[in-house]
Amino acid sequence: MDDPKFSRRTAGLMALGAAGSGALALGAGAAPALAARKSRDTLPTDPKEILESVVRIYGTTGKGRVTWKTRITVYAVQASGVVPLVGLRGSESGWWTRKDDSTWVRYSSTLSFFEDLETGKFIDEFRNPLNGHVSKVGVSFIRHKEGEYRTTMGEYYGSMRKAFPQSYPEEPIAPNWSLDDGIVRYRGRSNFPPILKQPTLETATLTVRADELFDPKVETPSATVSGFNIRPWEPWLGMGDAPGHVIWQYDGVKLTDVEKLDADYLARARAHTPLFDESPQFDEGPSFFERVIQNRGVKPAG
Repeated sequence: MDDPKFSRRTAGLMALGAAGSGALALGAGAAPALAARKSRDTLPTDPKEILESVVRIYGTTGKGRVTWKTRITVYAVQASGVVPLVGLRGSESGWWTRKDDSTWVRYSSTLSFFEDLETGKFIDEFRNPLNGHVSKVGVSFIRHKEGEYRTTMGEYYGSMRKAFPQSYPEEPIAPNWSLDDGIVRYRGRSNFPPILKQPTLETATLTVRADELFDPKVETPSATVSGFNIRPWEPWLGMGDAPGHVIWQYDGVKLTDVEKLDADYLARARAHTPLFDESPQFDEGPSFFERVIQNRGVKPAG
């Protein structure tokens, strides 16, 4: 899950992706293959079946919106110790489109608000306990109108691959996952563009029941996620060049109904923007990453 000025899971909550976290229908011939796997205790090996399984882990093979309910704790890491600083409560919604048997696209929207770790109340101002620095803390609102492409030959955002082709090569899909006692654990890592200040690293582990994942009758398998994002000091912490960094630790659960989010969060989210309930696919203007590239003066490769 991302910092408010860049990306959470770009992964993808990720992104937060993020970061970090869709909808679509099963492809022709896929349902029998998945049904045949229901009673088996091995993971798929066919690239198209692997891809579809990954889409189902992150989202759905049905139609509609899938939302990850997320919570984040930001920790300061220094030689003297690790200190929890502040929390965020948010969500990452995804809308999926199937382009062909080998390509899916997720349009994601992430919205998170800072909260006090002790009271759980939303805050707009934060005092850093490490140095007394007081700063306004904004809203993390990240929408990817260009979509995140997941294919049998890699995953990427179009603008990122165009600007940094060496970072997003075409490679056969090879997930880092395991199946133990009926539980599938999928380990993902965000491939951030090489223009971020270091250290930067985001990982996530998604967990889903195999009997749901490989049953085509279950359009949206239940799933949870947990992970961390290592980042340099955020500007709003006022740490300057002090040694150390932050870790954004996050976890989340996949929801099929956005109304299951906390009532106070839903009210705040909908008051913040009417886009909260809309897919980013048809947003106006450049995409999030296109703006990042423009702001950093990056020229497309070639």
